[in-house]
Amino acid sequence: MDLQSLVAAHMPNRRRPTPMGAAAEDRYYRNQITLPRLKLRLLGLTAATAGLTLFLAGVIKA
Repeated sequence: MDLQSLVAAHMPNRRRPTPMGAAAEDRYYRNQITLPRLKLRLLGLTAATAGLTLFLAGVIKA
């Protein structure tokens, strides 16, 4: 028996999650698919990074 099989054999069994109903499964996947809303802080950081990148690209080119 190799080491990986030995470790796997002695790992505790975790409880499996309870099966979901159709409506609960639809809600779960609908929540997973939605895109995260951009917060103002993240948007500002992205804009500052893009501006600095463009500025440095202009400085290096000149």
